Amino acid sequence: MKKRIFPYLLAITLPLWMLSSCYDDKGNYNYHDLEQVAIDTTGTGMMSEYAIMRFDELQLTPNIYYEGQRVTDNSSAPLDYVWTIFSATSGTGASAVIDTIGTERNLSAVISRTGGNYYVQLTVTNRHDGIKQFFRVPVSVSEVFDGGWMVFYERADQPGYSDLALIYNEWTKLNVNYNRLYTNLYETTNGELLQGLPVRCLDIAVSLASGNNYVGLCTDYTLVGVSENGIEKALDFADFFHEPPTTMRPTWYGQHGSGVMSGQSSEVLLNDNQIYTNTYSFSATQGRTTKFGVAKFASGIGELAPWNAEIPNTLNYGIVVYDRTNHRFRYAAYNSARLEEFGAQDPSAAFDVNNTGMDFVMADWGRGTSFGAALQPYDYLIMSKGPERYLAVANFSTSAPSDNNIGVGLYPMNTLCPDIDKATSMSASHVGSFIYYTAGDKVYNFAYDSNQPATTAWTAPEGEEVTCVRIMKYYHGTIYAYGMVPMSDNLVHIATWNETTREGHVYEYLINPASGILDTDECYDYAIPGKVKDMAWKFSMQ
Repeated sequence: MKKRIFPYLLAITLPLWMLSSCYDDKGNYNYHDLEQVAIDTTGTGMMSEYAIMRFDELQLTPNIYYEGQRVTDNSSAPLDYVWTIFSATSGTGASAVIDTIGTERNLSAVISRTGGNYYVQLTVTNRHDGIKQFFRVPVSVSEVFDGGWMVFYERADQPGYSDLALIYNEWTKLNVNYNRLYTNLYETTNGELLQGLPVRCLDIAVSLASGNNYVGLCTDYTLVGVSENGIEKALDFADFFHEPPTTMRPTWYGQHGSGVMSGQSSEVLLNDNQIYTNTYSFSATQGRTTKFGVAKFASGIGELAPWNAEIPNTLNYGIVVYDRTNHRFRYAAYNSARLEEFGAQDPSAAFDVNNTGMDFVMADWGRGTSFGAALQPYDYLIMSKGPERYLAVANFSTSAPSDNNIGVGLYPMNTLCPDIDKATSMSASHVGSFIYYTAGDKVYNFAYDSNQPATTAWTAPEGEEVTCVRIMKYYHGTIYAYGMVPMSDNLVHIATWNETTREGHVYEYLINPASGILDTDECYDYAIPGKVKDMAWKFSMQ
């Protein structure tokens, strides 16, 4: 039996052996040592961790070694570099975004991430074998956006879109010793453009607690709310309303009330010729919980001017608007939705608020009381009647709708005010009896109760035209009286635009608060990447 089995086994195994002997091993077994790549910070002056302010430039210069030789700009090492930044925290609410901030051996990058703790990481990749080496350093980013001067402009590089700049120096922010300008903050922070031409930027003080307020940015396309500390978008247009209107067409954004009486102040929006208010309470701790309600209504209302009386220190008015079609002011009582007519006016009043006979041009509030005292200013309105211009002064601050002399002043301007028919911006003094107005390349100072011609307060550099002028002040009487507004009444901001170079500027000068005369010995000059439409102080608890 055994003799019979053997030939069968041989017949089976012999062909298998012959096949295996013909197999050619195609494997690659050319072994070699890995190319050595190392990252070293010895002797570079680099720290083990960094604490910077947002928009500071972070510079990191580690030593990179390839095959034992330090890589320099003249080296031809086959290495690729990627610097990234990402959150050092994880879990609910943490950001998972990883941003690339550099692709060179050394890092020199402006850090635009909002306040928080991050890792900055370098990844070095060997192109020959794909092996990666890593270096990581903790970076703590602090916000600085708790005050300063806001500049709202149309982007020069993105016509039809708006953005925000912030200016920090000892004139615009209390207790600072640095000079900084941050531009294109909205796009940089939110990764999107803000559509529309700038109308107004406004920081409404609802709470004394940092982080509870937001800044309203109104364009002719939309209204958004951004966080006061980080400029992160917190509210879209619809978020401002209990029930948003079907048409989004804002033309004015403001506030009403001096803030000294809790619960009597309102956020104000004029949208699609409808006026909305949002009454809120000024709080030490709580943020805003209210929203815009239904629009105010009345029969026979024409086109509303892009304006409202912002600083009444009385519950007699919930809102005051101007019907430019019918040349009349209208008011709604506190917490009322109906726009009503004022009481009959005395013929001796400077003008009749129920029938002014004039069209609205532009306006500002001012000339209240001196620093540290109660806030009871008037409204100053440049009005037109045909080619004639007038400065109308109205007392909506302390009057009642039944008072018969709300129009307290009317000053003809044509014979005393050069280029008044070409005026583009104005700002009323809060202390002195003067206004600034701008036309062409000039800022004019008009002391309205002196009966003297307006004087040229300032002339822009060649090629620039003035687009906006603002005096440093703030509507909130309590914040104003406690000295929280830096250089209040003593500082003017002048914005210009050069059409040829497509560059804007903001100039800052100290002024005599009583006369408006500029001190030209000192000046801050900031280049703005766009055409400025509005400027305002950013509220800060300091």
